[in-house]
Amino acid sequence: MVTALLVDDHPLFRDGFGAMVRHHRPDWTLRNACSAAEALSVLGQGPAPDLAIIDILLPDTDGFDAARAIAARAPLVSRVMISGREDGGARLRSRDCGASGFISKSWPAERIIEMLETVLGGGVAFEAPDCGAAAETITARQLEVLSLLADGHSNKAIERRMNIAPRTVRAHLTEIFHLLEADGRVQAILKARQLGLIG
Repeated sequence: MVTALLVDDHPLFRDGFGAMVRHHRPDWTLRNACSAAEALSVLGQGPAPDLAIIDILLPDTDGFDAARAIAARAPLVSRVMISGREDGGARLRSRDCGASGFISKSWPAERIIEMLETVLGGGVAFEAPDCGAAAETITARQLEVLSLLADGHSNKAIERRMNIAPRTVRAHLTEIFHLLEADGRVQAILKARQLGLIG
């Protein structure tokens, strides 16, 4: 018997996901939480689930932080990130936060169930990125710099936001430009968006 915890704040999606599980895996038990705080509360009540499926956008925190908090509270619970977006950046951040998989809400039910079963079996379920070598090579820290860059932050602002030295920001930018084969900030942002690394 598998018990899964779905952490998502959209009632229609929770209902649809529940219907999918009942249809394809009637022996599974699905519990729900609409926020990270509620998920942590559920973990404190009764046996821990086998699997937590966490939306990357939650009302009280982002799903990546929620996944880390769930891991701290219940380290044996496998975590899978779920999103309405399919992009290299979300997959990369999912790996970085310790999740065992990433699935898209737009995928067919059979594919979602297959990915979840891979994780339940002790495997990892990350689809190979289709956005080139840069998506596989760029680090989560570099992705954070890139996101701040895309939001219009200066080097000084990035230093303050990330609490890193000026030379570290410059080193990250140099590596980002190299990986994306970009001549500067604007080109790096455009290429990163084309590759799905940033929204």
